Amino acid sequence: MSNLDVYLPAVDGSTYWPHEKGESCKNAIHTLYSDDFAAPPIRMVIEVTTESGKVVTVSIPYDHNGKASVSIDGEQLA
Repeated sequence: MSNLDVYLPAVDGSTYWPHEKGESCKNAIHTLYSDDFAAPPIRMVIEVTTESGKVVTVSIPYDHNGKASVSIDGEQLA
């Protein structure tokens, strides 16, 4: 059971959930990428640099039992 929730709010007020909290992190990655054509990934990394220069990193393991994690400037959040 993952701690990851991915959703897309739409201009009409509706919301699309390609991945709901509780689904495995591996399934979240499979939504965007399939390992059928290349070597399987070990994780998906989403990195955002803020206007102040801080780097926020979300790491999503390619694992059915793993949990996503977040760090800011390399420092892991609890």
